[in-house]
Amino acid sequence: MKPVDHKTDWNLYIMEHAPRSGAFLQSWEWGEAKKQLGLKVDRVEGNEARCQLISMPLPLGKQYGYIGRGPVGISHEAERDMVTLLKQDRDEDLFLRIDASRPVIGKPTGEVQPAHTLITHLHDSDEELLAAMHSKTRYNIRLAERKGVEIILDASNDGFDAFMELTRATYKRHGIKAHSREHYEAIMDHLDGNDDAPMAFMAVAKHGDDVLAANMMIDWNGTRTYLHGASADTKKNLMAPYLLHWKLLQHAKHKGLHAYDWWGIAPEGVKNHPWAGVTRFKKGFGGEVVQMPSTVDVVVNPFWYGLYKLAKRFK
Repeated sequence: MKPVDHKTDWNLYIMEHAPRSGAFLQSWEWGEAKKQLGLKVDRVEGNEARCQLISMPLPLGKQYGYIGRGPVGISHEAERDMVTLLKQDRDEDLFLRIDASRPVIGKPTGEVQPAHTLITHLHDSDEELLAAMHSKTRYNIRLAERKGVEIILDASNDGFDAFMELTRATYKRHGIKAHSREHYEAIMDHLDGNDDAPMAFMAVAKHGDDVLAANMMIDWNGTRTYLHGASADTKKNLMAPYLLHWKLLQHAKHKGLHAYDWWGIAPEGVKNHPWAGVTRFKKGFGGEVVQMPSTVDVVVNPFWYGLYKLAKRFK
């Protein structure tokens, strides 16, 4: 294996070989965002595959390597070979945690990126997209329009502040630990859409002076991804998130993008899944359910990995 230090060449390779869902996780700019947060990022190539690997710290000066939607190669075999090379070469890591686009042999672990997602294809007309939606979704879109909900698709700094405020409130409401402000700022700082780079942007739904919903979106390689979203606990009757996503779908299609990735739904047939409500919302817009491989750990150091798992169990 050898390191890669040429940004344009890296992104062009990822765009050519990566899957549509989550390709931005292997982009040069995503790595730079992680560097801004103080993490070490390595980009390597070998045996007709490439891989961006983020070193994640553990107690006692230990670490593991995280690979999001990678390795990326010309074939499944090339990607498996890259994992073998990494396992041999990364002796500083206890294990490699991998969210691959094609199956990798390892120990199943908790999801980092969603293994199930919904893709709305954007080749149809607006009328055809609406017709493919659930009738309640169409009704709520029109209701929000009638009630005067305003959509701002490039909300810049004001949108970021509103997004942070809604995100904190939404996560607190659901008892979920939110990312830091620095996490979101790093994404916005580096995913700027220049020179074939992914573009992150904020989109908000307003009613009067009230921001009712805010989304962080990423456009890259023909796909618009709904990465993060939050909504207010007030004026829910105005159905602002429905209109916000509809305008984002329309805009993506008219921009020439091919797919709208809803970035995570509950697996089919799982009762009482914590994503059940948001899954009903997303599926109301129509689309294709896509399943990616589950997250796995590829063990590099069995002794320390055993201690790590034991500590996690007691924690």
